[in-house]
Amino acid sequence: MTREILNNVSISKFELILIPGFVQWDTTDLENEFSVLLRKGPEFASDIPIILSNLDKITLSNKIPANKLMEITGERLLRKILHERIEIAKNNLNSHTFYINQKKSDILIGHGLPPPIIAEVVNCTQKTDKEIIKKVTHYINSGADIIDIGCIANKPEPERVEQIINLLKTNFNVLLSIDSMNNDEILAAVDKEIDLILSFDLGNYKDFLKIPKDIPIVLLPTKINEGYFPKDPETRVKNLFKLTKEMQKIGFTKLIADPLLETPISPGICNSLQAYFLYKEESKKPENESLELPLFFGISNVVELMDIDSIGINGLLSSIALELDIGILFTVEHSSKLMGGVKELKESVYLNYVSKCNKTPPINQGIQIFRAKGKVSQILPIFNENEATIVKGYDPNYIMDKNGYFKIYVNHYTDRIYVLFFSNKHQLLNSFIGNNAEALSKNIIDLNLTNNLQHINYLGRQLAKAEFCLFSGKPYIQDE
Repeated sequence: MTREILNNVSISKFELILIPGFVQWDTTDLENEFSVLLRKGPEFASDIPIILSNLDKITLSNKIPANKLMEITGERLLRKILHERIEIAKNNLNSHTFYINQKKSDILIGHGLPPPIIAEVVNCTQKTDKEIIKKVTHYINSGADIIDIGCIANKPEPERVEQIINLLKTNFNVLLSIDSMNNDEILAAVDKEIDLILSFDLGNYKDFLKIPKDIPIVLLPTKINEGYFPKDPETRVKNLFKLTKEMQKIGFTKLIADPLLETPISPGICNSLQAYFLYKEESKKPENESLELPLFFGISNVVELMDIDSIGINGLLSSIALELDIGILFTVEHSSKLMGGVKELKESVYLNYVSKCNKTPPINQGIQIFRAKGKVSQILPIFNENEATIVKGYDPNYIMDKNGYFKIYVNHYTDRIYVLFFSNKHQLLNSFIGNNAEALSKNIIDLNLTNNLQHINYLGRQLAKAEFCLFSGKPYIQDE
């Protein structure tokens, strides 16, 4: 078809001819035959303006759709920038730029680098080994750089902390942190060579003067054991500088400052953000330059306590983090609404990091993190609506399929959709596992499990919804 079209038009005046990105064949032969650039455009026509406006950034392909090339270009640019910035950081190690644990990992924290992500296993000391392994596997696959052992306040279990560290070191090669203010739990973690400690403050730091001085430690502007939690940004910054000076005097070399990011509305995010901005400003003063530390940004304090989809919040907070040159990010996936949050945050960091290095807003970088929305829109057809059948309502009446019924489940941890087919006497007849709605539905149809068109229609709708839930991290509930 393409050859026939090209034979019937004057192509000498064209520098480039685009064909749809969904075309499956290589355009090289026709390109040579007609002596004109014949390349694949995007898979969707609505992406054509974006591709044309970015031709200086990409070289269109004979094999790969242009929109996929944009993604590849963004990934290549990210790798190139990371390599350059990491090499610079390696040659400028100091109190603000350092390895978490060079013996175990090449992860760096510091100026000009994308912040690594700590993912906390909440209430870790109360979970079974199987539950911990499942959660940590998911976190690592999602892009977490450090796994945090979340302890429970006022319920110390130092022996369990030791068991968990042994468990994780046996099964994974990943950096570990301990989130506790209890002396026994922290010391137990130190004995097991923990990689990072959360946290010391003005009330407890003197209890740990004998631990190794090269363990990275997060500092708080508080005295938790006395119930002291300053609200005003000035006091928080002053306390952090005071504690930093004391810790440096003792000999600790890897310190991270946490001005404390708080929940929107109550107690309020703006006040805590002001503390971060103030810390950066005060660090520029000559008397404070030696006290400047990489900053800790507890994103979960915001995302966990908002009934709003996490993807946009993670994107916005990561852009703030990159503007502030935050050293390290902390998040969780404790509740169902946060499923996939670590991956969202990782992708958001990369998008904003490339944008920062390119000195542009986080748009058209070849990295997109849309889940529910997108940049393209559908062109509506022109037709006579008066001749159309108006479907006014949904008929909830259901006639049972004599062959049986389907139950559908989504497992976000394994990235799989489970489809179970039962007889009407509730006996399991067939089961299917996959992650593509079309592939699953075609397989079920090929086996002729049902010829009821309404049931097939229902199955297609539910599988499409299950696939979207798998992609977006949304919980899947059949028939809801």
